[in-house]
Amino acid sequence: MEFESVDAMMEFCRTTGRTYVAFSLVQTGRELGTVVLELFTDIAPATCANFLRLVRGGQHSYEDTPIHRVVKSGWIQGGDVVDGSGKGDPGFTLPDETFAVKNNDKGILGMCNKGQPHTASSQFYISLSPLPFLNGKRVAFGKVLTLDGLESLGKLENLQTYINERPVPDVITTKWHVLYEP
Repeated sequence: MEFESVDAMMEFCRTTGRTYVAFSLVQTGRELGTVVLELFTDIAPATCANFLRLVRGGQHSYEDTPIHRVVKSGWIQGGDVVDGSGKGDPGFTLPDETFAVKNNDKGILGMCNKGQPHTASSQFYISLSPLPFLNGKRVAFGKVLTLDGLESLGKLENLQTYINERPVPDVITTKWHVLYEP
């Protein structure tokens, strides 16, 4: 979706009854872009509440965490609030709330898990292409709102990565904030 102005985007946000958050992608001090996420608070309220808690910060926070994995033509993965390695365990898990949102489009936001039901915690993915094989296995609970955000994520696909798919040098997520909350 594209908007004429920030005011037009905010007006749209107010009409949906959903919550919107934003963050920036930075690599070696250079901003790669801003991503605006629409959270499906009406479909997955508990999953969205967990995500918002991590956006706002506290004991654990998404602020200054890396995108620790970029799967070309697949997804980007971030949200390791412990050590940024992709292996950190924040000490809590979430039940698989719903599989109503399908991973059938680019820009879908979902929770990563440990390959078993009810093991999601803080790590999230954003799809770079349709990922229908995740349907019924990962809780999707939002989407990238703007074309600018999709383009920013698309830039990550072209970055050099280590063998473990971690970008070189690190891509950091920063400036996390709630844009609109009803």
